[in-house]
Amino acid sequence: MEDRNLDIGYVFEKTFAVIAERFVELVVLSLVLVGIPNLILSWISAQMVDQAISSGNGFAVFSPGYLIMSFLIGLLPLLLQAAVIHTTVEAMTKRVSDFGSSLSVALGSFLPLIVLSIILSVSYFIGLMLLVVPGLILMTLWVVAVPCLVIERAGIIGSLGRSFELTEGQRWRIFALMVLAFIAMMIAGAIVGALSFGAATGAQSYGAVAGFSMWSGLLNAILAMAGGVVGAVGVSVLYVHLRDLKEGTSIDTIGEVFR
Repeated sequence: MEDRNLDIGYVFEKTFAVIAERFVELVVLSLVLVGIPNLILSWISAQMVDQAISSGNGFAVFSPGYLIMSFLIGLLPLLLQAAVIHTTVEAMTKRVSDFGSSLSVALGSFLPLIVLSIILSVSYFIGLMLLVVPGLILMTLWVVAVPCLVIERAGIIGSLGRSFELTEGQRWRIFALMVLAFIAMMIAGAIVGALSFGAATGAQSYGAVAGFSMWSGLLNAILAMAGGVVGAVGVSVLYVHLRDLKEGTSIDTIGEVFR
């Protein structure tokens, strides 16, 4: 098979084409799995802060229940990632998908996905602490580990090995793609930060602590929703593209796993 290089432009173009095609479905998934839970958490946090200030404590006392809820809500982006991977593959195969089918696939991968995410997070953290470069290398090697787990059901360790295999020969281009995505994420984060700062200034003027917390929570929820969807679609498109480059596997063949 003739060697071909990763087409960064194709990955970006196809990512936003899938988002445009399944916009409503992706918004619903991200709203239910990330947006609404985070808004609820922000509202509870704002109420606790206001209550603490009103009572003269000067700080909020977060209960064990709140901390447990925060932890559980923190796991929901993993469900969103798996659900969006399913939606992306179905979109690329021109098949109909819905919230129920995507959520079902996500739930089926949820427990191993938690373990895989812990392994990835700890490995990246340690790698970044070791002069940064090892962490960046691991991110490049394991960039499609999650789609390997969800789509191929390769298992936790198998997904890491499978990602290592698929990225071989394309890692510099993948790294460039990751840098571009990181720059876009930083720009979006800076915009949200500026909006949050404006809200903070207004809140200080009027003493509206809860109002600021809710506004900040809304902006962060929107950013989390957008980042979760764009990131998951992009990684899914990259995975499909790498399968084609490495093995000549068509998207129709890949999509058969969900039949």
